[in-house]
Amino acid sequence: MRTHLTPLLLPLFLLVCPQWAEAGSFRAAPIKIFFDAKTKTTVLKVTNDGGEKVTVQLEAFEWLQDEAGKEQYNPTKDIIFFPKIADIAAGEEKIIRVGYQGQKVGNIEKTYRLFLQELPVSSPGEVSVKMAIRMGLPVFVEPEKKLKDRKIIKLELADGSLSVTVKNAGNSHFVVGKINVKGLDESQSEVFSKEKGGWYVLAGASKAFPVDLPKEDCLKASKVKVEAEAEKDVMTSTLAVDKALCADKPKPPMREALSESDGEKE
Repeated sequence: MRTHLTPLLLPLFLLVCPQWAEAGSFRAAPIKIFFDAKTKTTVLKVTNDGGEKVTVQLEAFEWLQDEAGKEQYNPTKDIIFFPKIADIAAGEEKIIRVGYQGQKVGNIEKTYRLFLQELPVSSPGEVSVKMAIRMGLPVFVEPEKKLKDRKIIKLELADGSLSVTVKNAGNSHFVVGKINVKGLDESQSEVFSKEKGGWYVLAGASKAFPVDLPKEDCLKASKVKVEAEAEKDVMTSTLAVDKALCADKPKPPMREALSESDGEKE
């Protein structure tokens, strides 16, 4: 009798643009789905690259961001798909038909996520402890005309971190690819440089991106210059450093530190 553990891979949502997204032994293409007034259906290809059959279950959720930029997911019937559960033999590909049946989109883009979750299957005579492999693909229903309005609206220094808040006042999502933070001294010479990966900012939402800023680096700078890259645009802002706010990041309690090592990553 064998016992083994399959590592946990939580919701996956790629920011870059390969032609497929991969989670464990299966992958999906395309990694983003777009609908508009003329396009209401599409095909999703799920391929099993493993050596055993996989069973994948699909679920759709409306995807929102609250005032703090936190992701929110609500069950929805706007996105339809068939089949809802797919058995995929080793080395084979399964076609999933996906469609949009929600209300006509007005001036604001509608956003969803389609989750593909592998259901654990044990072989006869095997005691298996398997964790759910789950992949999340974004689904966008685009407005007729896109309007861009994006900027950094707030920089805040506290507890060893610089919080960079980006506002999307436009009518469709964008992706903050990365955030560059440079510390400048009184002579405008660079004393440190930091880089942080970004995330989606949905229409009408704001999202704060924390960038670690240790006390040692913070004390060297008289101001910080921030650049947030969003596709072809670069948003910029500066903040005068109040050295009284320079501090090292508090260490989390042991339980929290352990959960961070295994938890969900955006």
